[in-house]
Amino acid sequence: MVCDDMKNKKNIILFLAFTFIIMCSIFLFSYGNDFYWHLKTGEYIINNNKIPYTGIFSYYAISNNLTWISHEWLFEVIIYLYQNLFSNYGAIIYIIFSLIILSFLLWKLNQENFIKYPFYTTIWAVVSMLILANKILPRPHLISYILFAVTILIAFQIQKGKSNKIIFLVPIISILWSNIHGGSSNLSYIIYGIFLLDSIRRKDKELSKKYLTTLALSLLFIMINPHGIKMIFYPYQNMTYKVMLSCIDEWQRLNIFSIDGIFYLLFIISIIYILFKNRKQVSLLTILLISIFTLLAIKSTRFMPYLLIVSTSIIPNYFQISKFKIDIIPIFIFVVLVFIILTITIVIPQANNSFKRISDDMIQYLKEKENLVLYNSYNLGGYLIYKDISVFIDSRADIYINCNFSDVCQIEKGYQPNLLEKYNFNTLIIENKSGAYSYLKNNDNYELYMQDKNNSLFIRK
Repeated sequence: MVCDDMKNKKNIILFLAFTFIIMCSIFLFSYGNDFYWHLKTGEYIINNNKIPYTGIFSYYAISNNLTWISHEWLFEVIIYLYQNLFSNYGAIIYIIFSLIILSFLLWKLNQENFIKYPFYTTIWAVVSMLILANKILPRPHLISYILFAVTILIAFQIQKGKSNKIIFLVPIISILWSNIHGGSSNLSYIIYGIFLLDSIRRKDKELSKKYLTTLALSLLFIMINPHGIKMIFYPYQNMTYKVMLSCIDEWQRLNIFSIDGIFYLLFIISIIYILFKNRKQVSLLTILLISIFTLLAIKSTRFMPYLLIVSTSIIPNYFQISKFKIDIIPIFIFVVLVFIILTITIVIPQANNSFKRISDDMIQYLKEKENLVLYNSYNLGGYLIYKDISVFIDSRADIYINCNFSDVCQIEKGYQPNLLEKYNFNTLIIENKSGAYSYLKNNDNYELYMQDKNNSLFIRK
């Protein structure tokens, strides 16, 4: 009885420690570029009681009748409600709540080994925090990580012969996923497909039927969304856009010459080393899961959290007793105190101060400007939308991919800033770090009319 109480106590403490270490990553909190147009879309859906199918918010998209697969509409409603309910703290509360759920699921993926090996559990928690750190944005991706972790849990529970009732969660997960972040919803049936292949290899007909059922249910219920069967093909369509893959940071390949890239590479090498060291115990299923998500993470760093989640279900199985002893209670108390102090003194004030992306004077000028033909930097589009200014482009890249997106990439990188002449803009608001800044400042046809810390507003003479 005493032993059970100690185990339960250790279980609770380890879980809480894991949760709060992950939550510490919110100290790198940023609104990002997408939050603002997500917020505005949620407002539009609630106020108009309809989901947009064309590129609203952009005068260029409207005039060219550009279609929009609004695959994140349900998240946009959720984040709008969060922001209305909690005012300026809505985004932070969404992040904290999502991270608590994600931490719990990561814990559940390998609970027995996390309890058994507290030293390596702590290391794994820190590694997880670092991998998730620059992904902590008020975007639908956080919910995708949660749904992906649930999918992994379901797949392993089926393999272990747990209750068949768990299969009935699959339709719920698929519907939520395709409406909250349809762009990653294909990962659900990919997971079930991998487990199906493994069960077929093992010639386990009963297990194969279960995985075939989950795969079919996942595919079927993903199509229950405003865009129907298009959601099956949408994720793969995005991955064919080479210009998007080269211009948007999160879509780019693993860069071993960056700090993040070096850390990601070390993480991948560590996983491979652990599996190689224990190769006699490694199953084909493990090889398939790790190989597929490692390749995806190398191809695009936006898949690193998914590799982390898959690895959490596998790598702790190879933890060993360490000669280093660790008392988790003082660490937990310290982390909680640090978390509370930093949240009050840094995170909340920083969130309030970082919300504004463009000065009020610039926004006011743009609103009052007659016959405005605006060029805006890609990263500023979302905030301008939030301020009810119709933009040239914003970070909904797939809308513009076959039109002006390539030109904007060239302009922002400074490769061909003369492309600005193509569209007859009379007003331009760009980030000071934009490659077009020097071109405009040294061009007699443009006047630097207004400037703040991060942005410059030019007018055509």
